Amino acid sequence: MKSLVVDSSSGGTGSGGSTEDIIARSGSDAKVTWIDTVKFVVNTITHVLIGFVFIYTIWVCWKYGLEQIFAWHVVLCMTGFNLLMAEAILLFYSGNTWSQVMLHPQRRTVHWILQVVGSLCVIVGIALEYYWRDINNKLHFHDTHSILGLVALILMLLSMTNGVGALFSVELRRKIKPVYMKLGHQFVGLCCFVIGMAALVLGFDKKIFRNNSTPEMRTTLQVFTVLVILTSSLGVIRAILSQLKTLFR
Repeated sequence: MKSLVVDSSSGGTGSGGSTEDIIARSGSDAKVTWIDTVKFVVNTITHVLIGFVFIYTIWVCWKYGLEQIFAWHVVLCMTGFNLLMAEAILLFYSGNTWSQVMLHPQRRTVHWILQVVGSLCVIVGIALEYYWRDINNKLHFHDTHSILGLVALILMLLSMTNGVGALFSVELRRKIKPVYMKLGHQFVGLCCFVIGMAALVLGFDKKIFRNNSTPEMRTTLQVFTVLVILTSSLGVIRAILSQLKTLFR
């Protein structure tokens, strides 16, 4: 197993010449430490939890009826937050197995593709929910679940806007320091992800899950989702701390 000495979440130079890329290109086999093993185990468990929650949710929606508009709200929001955005965040974690073979520019490209597709899923999912509630004369954004979803949507749009700046931060160097753009994108993106996932946690108590699952399974889904939030955020938190050190150096 190859282990990158420098965490890719630190951001690099953005020009393909970051330290971790140089190490990756050197092809040297670093000694695997117990920390690398722990990272590998945690990352593997995280992917298993993501897959389990996603597949089970799809099964619940299938039982509920995929011809129902509301079912697609659940499917799309689960796909956007729990699957695509979680993987987009894990992409920059040094312990993430499937992205270790990528150089930093490649990870950055895959990251924004996953984020864009995930964001589109969430936007369409929330739009379908709004339409479904509208035609059924139901209140909009009336509970904690829906309010968190709305906040996550706003932060997501802000993160996407900020992400464009972070993507081209080198070109904007003369006007705004790249560290500000990257730090803002990472912080807003993390808040969006955490709040969006929190909305999913509350969503497991909705009628669609109550009628098509057991209380024990709903609790399991909530616990697994909370664990995904924690383990997926490790790399981003480390990146934010790294950016803060650079900022106040």
